[in-house]
Amino acid sequence: MKKNYPRIILIIALACAITSLAVFLHYAQIGEPHPQPQPPVIEPPAADMIPDAETEETSQDSDAVPVMLERFSELYEQNEDLVGWIRVPNTVIDYPIVYCSDNAYYLKHNFSKKQSAGGAPFLDSSADMLEKNQNLSLYAHYMKNGSMFTALHNYKDFEYYKAYPLFEFDSLYEESLYKIFSVFYMAGNHTDEYFYYYPTAHFTSDDAFMEHVNQLLTRSIFVTGIDVAAGDQLVLMTVCTYETDNLRLVVAGRKIRPGESIVVDTEKASINQEPLYPKKWYRKFGGEPVDFVEKYAKIN
Repeated sequence: MKKNYPRIILIIALACAITSLAVFLHYAQIGEPHPQPQPPVIEPPAADMIPDAETEETSQDSDAVPVMLERFSELYEQNEDLVGWIRVPNTVIDYPIVYCSDNAYYLKHNFSKKQSAGGAPFLDSSADMLEKNQNLSLYAHYMKNGSMFTALHNYKDFEYYKAYPLFEFDSLYEESLYKIFSVFYMAGNHTDEYFYYYPTAHFTSDDAFMEHVNQLLTRSIFVTGIDVAAGDQLVLMTVCTYETDNLRLVVAGRKIRPGESIVVDTEKASINQEPLYPKKWYRKFGGEPVDFVEKYAKIN
């Protein structure tokens, strides 16, 4: 009996075409995932001490434009909105940080500037990375798949804070570690808040900065024992949380100073029994807000 090879080949070809069409329609429906940019390679600290400022090579010209770290060059070519990298240990938070004068842009665009429900972690528009910012505010979404800043919710747990009291934020020009000194809740709407910190990157005086710090300490759900002084630099990471409507969780870190040990003695930390919450917290859960002046006096 004569075999019909042309007909067999035609059937196989049609089967392959149908399979390819099904795969195409699948990805057209759910959207092919967009890979995150690969993090620059970072060597861990050689010791438990940040080098003294005197031992580092620094420019004597205060007006000189800072030189970008070589490891960021390739990534910067992909997106010139890049301003740094955030990394929180034992989490998936390991992302480039971008900047746009419109804070809403990266809520719905990824690092490649493509439409994305997950957006991208970004720096508040009040900052200027070529200047000394005392208070950098970083934002990213809470995602059900655990990406973006979702893992900051781990810091609601006191034992988790004790295990991971440091995070890393590198600008394009400098690598830095931060000690977490406050974890607190904020209202998303400043009209429902006793204090509103979000747009502040620069302060008119040391007193104004320390007032800001005191507000963060009074609200912290933990008493960390990490000191903050007038000349320090802060990074605040913000993510949505859902104990009430329109609520934010903020994890605040203080940059480790030159010559300071990176070791954090978390055994001295404790749970704050009377943190100051947003107004909506008391409306839902009851209780009365603590007196700010009296509470800060107790902390210090």
